[in-house]
Amino acid sequence: MGQKKETVSPKTVLMFNIFIALIQKKILRERYGKEKTDAWLKKSRGIFKSLYKKMPDIGGRDNMLYKNLVMSTFLMPMALVMKKEGLPTREIGEHIFNVAERSNELFLPLMKRMSYTDKSQVEKMRLAAKRSLDRKYPGDWVFEFVEGGDKYLYGYDIRECAIHKFWRDQGLEDLVPYLCLTDWAKWKTMGVSVDRTKTVANGGDLCDFRYLREKVECPSGWPPESNIEWTGKFERGR
Repeated sequence: MGQKKETVSPKTVLMFNIFIALIQKKILRERYGKEKTDAWLKKSRGIFKSLYKKMPDIGGRDNMLYKNLVMSTFLMPMALVMKKEGLPTREIGEHIFNVAERSNELFLPLMKRMSYTDKSQVEKMRLAAKRSLDRKYPGDWVFEFVEGGDKYLYGYDIRECAIHKFWRDQGLEDLVPYLCLTDWAKWKTMGVSVDRTKTVANGGDLCDFRYLREKVECPSGWPPESNIEWTGKFERGR
């Protein structure tokens, strides 16, 4: 039997779960009131443990994108609760976006120190892309590294997204496009110049990330229609 890949420690999982719950409590109470919010939070706490155990093995922390999958999982329990309550897809999606945006604001000092253009980081992404093509883990990302051009430093084309797969398997595929929008909120907070015209979650054949050479104003991510990648495929006819 192979050695189990190292994952996030239980202490860290608990800490982030509490952190996200506190942010959600404030946002939800502002919109739905204390009684409904507290009932929803209680239900979501009961859901989280079983969901976290269902998270697919994609190589643990050896996979540089693993943390992205983990972070998305913290948002799933409330999404499931709100969906069961019969809330519209867009309303749940807006909540997901607001939680991510509020988290970014709180982690601003840390995020400002992150870099998408550091040479070592770019090399790690190039290697990760190569490894992903081996398709060792069915639930993992599959993507290709794109070398830089005149307008961009580098990029990557995601053919399969681990977050999209996991959320789809939990009956939440219609909410993944809103998770994609949270990338824009993160990039805006960090001051990163990015171009992305389509995503798998929005019905595209791939997600085309390009990190630009020239400094440009990053869109905020909301409203969804302000982003070229948005198709509203799950909102049509609603």
